[in-house]
Amino acid sequence: MKPQVLFIGDLNTDLPEYAAFAQKYECLQYRISTVEDLVDAFSTKFNNIQAIYGAWLGFVPFGGFKDQILAAAPDSLKVVAICSVGHDAYDGAAMAARGVVLTNVPSTGAAEPVADLVLYNALLSFRQFHVYPSHLTPSNNHTVKVRAQLAAGSFDSASGTAGRSDNFGYHYGHYINERPLLSPRGHSALVVGFGNIGQTIGSRLAQIGMDVHYVKRTPLTPAQEAALGYKAHYHASVLDAKDHADLVVIACPATPETRHLINKEVIDAIARPFRLINIGRGVIVDEDALVAGLKAGKVLFAGLDVYENEPVVHPELFGRQDVILTPHIGASTVENFDYTAVQALKNIDDVLLGGAGLTRVN
Repeated sequence: MKPQVLFIGDLNTDLPEYAAFAQKYECLQYRISTVEDLVDAFSTKFNNIQAIYGAWLGFVPFGGFKDQILAAAPDSLKVVAICSVGHDAYDGAAMAARGVVLTNVPSTGAAEPVADLVLYNALLSFRQFHVYPSHLTPSNNHTVKVRAQLAAGSFDSASGTAGRSDNFGYHYGHYINERPLLSPRGHSALVVGFGNIGQTIGSRLAQIGMDVHYVKRTPLTPAQEAALGYKAHYHASVLDAKDHADLVVIACPATPETRHLINKEVIDAIARPFRLINIGRGVIVDEDALVAGLKAGKVLFAGLDVYENEPVVHPELFGRQDVILTPHIGASTVENFDYTAVQALKNIDDVLLGGAGLTRVN
């Protein structure tokens, strides 16, 4: 009898790696409806599974793989392999105590697409391209007029919307209201969290001429700095880098130490009005403080892909032209979806063949 592997969430079953995997293992597909149903299934139809494949959300919508779910898992379970980088919804220590290996997928596949999203938001934050579509419309169909209208209008920081005057002169288009359209070149980007994803983000920003600074627990070694291919300046904390933060990019994991790392004190302390991008974890940014910073004009732009109370977005972030919201899709490409699936399958295969797990996290 083939060892049984339970699949929570979908994957591309046309992958040749999956076809080879299915020759060795009995693959059981399951969609969780309720925790109670899963607990019952663990004691009945899934009482002999040896591995669980967890797609991107996996157990997260049901409170994670911990507490009641972990307690109900069958004794035969040896490994839970998840497709995401983050594993804070999985009680790794308690799993290890039961002899269950937890593996994730390192950020190798996610780094490039996430850095692309940061680059997109960085360009918008300085050039403000995203403001124009709501003003250049069929009822206001005149490119020169739109530039002049927006140049003479007044930005309403309270609502985060650009004003439009009745002016119909000529304007080069280098201002929207009193806010200049700037090249990112020569401005400072502070990347908070400088692992694989943070370094890839730094590379993107360096390529458009930004001066890259980073916050990390310890500085890179000289050899690591040389391998970057661009100059990066180390700071021990965000406050230490407060004079080098025209753009702040959050790329660190959620830990007790990083919760609300960006708060009112930090926002107020940063030397100049700045732009913020968060692709790390939502809880790192105090969103009440962020909204207050936007309304005060201290935060000029926020590009958010993760949220403090995810999956719910702070209601006052909607409808603002100084905010870009995406639904946690920074790493969401077809290529990365398939890459993470293959890595999770490899982890399961390794553990069931007697290994420790290729990318074990517990």
